[in-house]
Amino acid sequence: MKNLFGLTLPLLIILISCIDLNAQDSLKIMLKSEAQQRFLEKDYVKALPLFRELLKSYPKETEYRYCVGVCLVKLNQDPDEAISLLRSASISNYDPMAWYYLGRVLHLNYSFDEAIKAYSRFLLVGKSADIKSLDVERQIEMAKNGIEFTRTGLLVNVMNIRTIQTEQMQLAAEINGSGKLLKKPLEFCTRPDLKAGFRPWMFLPIYTEINEYIYSAGYEKTEKNKKQIFRLKNINHETWGIPEPLDITINTPYDEEYPFFDPKSSILYFSSKGHSSMGGYDIFKSVYDWNTKTWSKAENMGFPINSPYDDLLFITDEFGHSASFASTRNTGPSQVNVYRIKLEHDTTGVRFLNVDEIRKASQLLIEPVKQASKPGIEDLTTLKPDKSDFVETTDLPVERTVAVKIDYNRVLADALILQLKADSLSRITRDKRILAKDTPDDELQKQLVTEIIRSDKEAKNYQREADLKFSEARNLKTHEKVDINLADSTITLATEINGIKVYQYKNETLPEEKIVPVFTDEIVFLEKSPYNASNPIPQGLGDHPGLIYRIQLGVFSKIKPFDAFGGIGPIIYEQVDGSNILKYYAGLFYSINAVTRALEIIRSKGYPDAFVVAFLDGKLISTEKAREIEFAEFKL
Repeated sequence: MKNLFGLTLPLLIILISCIDLNAQDSLKIMLKSEAQQRFLEKDYVKALPLFRELLKSYPKETEYRYCVGVCLVKLNQDPDEAISLLRSASISNYDPMAWYYLGRVLHLNYSFDEAIKAYSRFLLVGKSADIKSLDVERQIEMAKNGIEFTRTGLLVNVMNIRTIQTEQMQLAAEINGSGKLLKKPLEFCTRPDLKAGFRPWMFLPIYTEINEYIYSAGYEKTEKNKKQIFRLKNINHETWGIPEPLDITINTPYDEEYPFFDPKSSILYFSSKGHSSMGGYDIFKSVYDWNTKTWSKAENMGFPINSPYDDLLFITDEFGHSASFASTRNTGPSQVNVYRIKLEHDTTGVRFLNVDEIRKASQLLIEPVKQASKPGIEDLTTLKPDKSDFVETTDLPVERTVAVKIDYNRVLADALILQLKADSLSRITRDKRILAKDTPDDELQKQLVTEIIRSDKEAKNYQREADLKFSEARNLKTHEKVDINLADSTITLATEINGIKVYQYKNETLPEEKIVPVFTDEIVFLEKSPYNASNPIPQGLGDHPGLIYRIQLGVFSKIKPFDAFGGIGPIIYEQVDGSNILKYYAGLFYSINAVTRALEIIRSKGYPDAFVVAFLDGKLISTEKAREIEFAEFKL
């Protein structure tokens, strides 16, 4: 950057120390003019070194102390130095704004009592226009909230920290593979959004079938011009309704932004400058009641997840084991830290004795893992199972049984995450293929083809890894639930067909045509049909209490051959009362998420008209009603 005379700032500073006194005075005048101009333009990054150089020559000059202090506050640097400089500037009555900035840096530094005193002084000496625009009374309220929330804090287990630029915020949502964070599409923007050029970040789920609504931030329609949380209703999985603002349980007279709705728990996480925020954006949560169609009171996520800085975008993983959120604490301009934390069920708090302990807790440092000298049952999550653990005997020790269960859960969780990534990339690949086919732009088409090849390759790699993990999980599940009890049973393993274990009574050999497959998965896809004359496709829905899902393959007037549906299993059919109509169904599922993934595979195998059906205690219900029941009971 060059100044008005064509000199770079470093060169300008060096020249000050190298030329005679008269020339130095002239250059310092130029330096002051340049610094003041940068300060007025709010270019604090460039103003700070200029005022530091001036302060070095004139350490008692109040203007320079004030300007350096303000720059440090704006750039989130050296709070102790900023407090010292602004305290002296405020006492000298140089500018009433010194009291506000002193309050601000004390607020950010967790000195809430002193911050309230500085803010209160500014209310007496500041200009009414500044007091109103800075909403100083609200700052005092948030400082009081900070006092309450930092009396005790939560024990937060930090797994990872990384710093990103704010324009890379989509990286903060990588923890959840069921959707992606993107700039709000123009189709979802309201008129006030378009007028203000407001394109906030929003989480768009991939599996729209399990989301009755999607959520985004937007400007309200009144003259207050505040940001609020809106929701858009899912009409037919591809079309969405107009944005409708949430009620005052969520939206306040202040800004709300960064919503994320977790369909498994029906919890909406969002950031707000209202409610009980301790400063800037705090993260809140509210639970949706699908029966009463209401939100619970917004609950502050507490300290140290929240801070006097902006805390944003709380997102959980698909299984509720961990979460991530972004914060402007300990960062520079246009940056955020992304913290990944474990979601602990233990809500025991810790009491802080002084402000130094509060400041240390706010750093959210990664604690070193403590290694146990001799692992017991409680330490089994760190054990790597040995092959000798997986033997077919009832003499398996309790500790090893627990290890098998823990390892099964871990492997299954890994498999599901890989499957979600594979499904996500497959959808992206499909959409790009459609776009490449329709675009008249040759260059764009070439670019899309390159991206299609890459994403398709990645999807296949993830799918391969997911299949291996699912296979590993099935083996672990078998050892846990079946093989351990074989020694005391009259049932023994007869054979295995395409991954399906088939059992028979001991000392009895069954003819091959009488082998009946045991379906242990929600759905399987074999090389050939598992049904034959001795094992026909069963009729009737069976006795399955509670909520279940199936995939309807088709409606027919005659019974279909055993191999009509290839290697898909399990298959059942039912006859509609008072008619010859037969409905054939595939699979048995307990979550809309699982049946949706299977539906895509079924359609790709030659059943484009297949669709999801739901049953409650054996009675057909709408999928919308099923979704409400599933969410209300937290079954996903």
